[in-house]
Amino acid sequence: MIEKFSTTFIFYWLCTFPSLVQTQTNLFRGYAGKVDGKIDDVITTPLKNDMPFPLVGLGVGNLQRNLVENMIHQGLEAQHRIRTIDTAHQSGNEREVARGIVTGVKAFKESENNDGRVQVHVVTKIWYTYLGYERTKIAIDEIIEDLQDAIKDPNVDLKVTILIHWPRCYDTIPWMDCVKEEEQLPARVKEAGPPPHLDRFNAWKMSWMALEDAYLSADYPVVSGIGISNFDRLELSTLLANARVVPHLIQVNTWTLLHNPTELDICHENGILVQVYNVMNGIMGHVLNNPNAHHHLLMVANQLRKLAILNGTVKKDFKVTTAQVVLKFLVQSKVSVIPKTSNRDRLAENSAVALMQIPDMNMEQMEIVRASMAALLDNKDLAEDVRVTVRFHAQKVDVFVYWVSGDEEERQVAFVPAGDTFEEHTFPGHRFKAYNAQDPDQFKSFVIQGQYGDEVDIQVEL
Repeated sequence: MIEKFSTTFIFYWLCTFPSLVQTQTNLFRGYAGKVDGKIDDVITTPLKNDMPFPLVGLGVGNLQRNLVENMIHQGLEAQHRIRTIDTAHQSGNEREVARGIVTGVKAFKESENNDGRVQVHVVTKIWYTYLGYERTKIAIDEIIEDLQDAIKDPNVDLKVTILIHWPRCYDTIPWMDCVKEEEQLPARVKEAGPPPHLDRFNAWKMSWMALEDAYLSADYPVVSGIGISNFDRLELSTLLANARVVPHLIQVNTWTLLHNPTELDICHENGILVQVYNVMNGIMGHVLNNPNAHHHLLMVANQLRKLAILNGTVKKDFKVTTAQVVLKFLVQSKVSVIPKTSNRDRLAENSAVALMQIPDMNMEQMEIVRASMAALLDNKDLAEDVRVTVRFHAQKVDVFVYWVSGDEEERQVAFVPAGDTFEEHTFPGHRFKAYNAQDPDQFKSFVIQGQYGDEVDIQVEL
């Protein structure tokens, strides 16, 4: 049994996250009950305005600029089908994002003999130095200008969601330098409005008004959604109390999934889609220090792999990784994921196609993954481990069973009389030897082939 969480870990909403179907009363132009571009080949969930939003994306913010275009191109290919690209205006790569979308869509259409437009979503974010109404308007215009290649391409149905990256610049965050960053801004930005770090609690409110105006205006038809990032519960509540447009999307760090359950409840109640970043570092970065939690994820990965093979939907060499298990859990819970990578193999592993090949988890598996994620996020391992259950059946003679270490040292673990069975809990790949109790020259060696959670029966005949 999995230990109960020590923290109030409210992941229940992930399992019961409702269909976001409340239609917002506004002047939204981007979606009118139909999809302009092809989007039915990936996992989506409707935003507050009924816009289908692809849940599996690719993060390219702060990726080396020379890699951005090619990674997006590859992500859009038929074997990956990434349809959401996450970046940030501060990363300065939106032109590369647009070019990657154009070339990737072209390659996809050619490979699929597709003569329609392909819908691609871009999520980008306005940096805290651009907070304030007029400064945010400048950022919006810069974003739209930088994405023009994709906006104008006849093969692309581009949908852009613009977020406020941070509600303010924080003196307490070491890598933020509020004064220096303000000094380095272009003159036209400085002249557009007062320094936001001098009005920390109101500048973002004016930015939200600017985003609302852009979203509601016919002048920005490509802006299909607006949202926020790194807002805490109080800031989110303040925004909702005054907003004309409820945020369509909120980006949160993986820690929010553990430590801010109330904020997630607010998102749930208001139909705000949660998109999580830093999953790989926040969760998978702690597996070495928390082997029990890791082994539980490996067990679920093994179960899902077997089920997919049994269903006949994949080849027999199909594999499921622990990272995929975590991403699948989130996507199955209607949480959008945007893993970042510059590695083609990782891109394939984290892609929409790969996650669609993995069967849905049952409630028991969801509970195991949830507990394991909590342990990894807290860097506090589960109390209980899961291993391979091995049963040695002595067929005709009494046997001694030895465990063999990596340096070939043998340690006796059991004496098994003929006709009896000995059960051991061990690890995949571990080695054992079974000796005839009457004749030690007769023995057999065994390598445990099972995976975590498996049960393996070994018939010992000497």
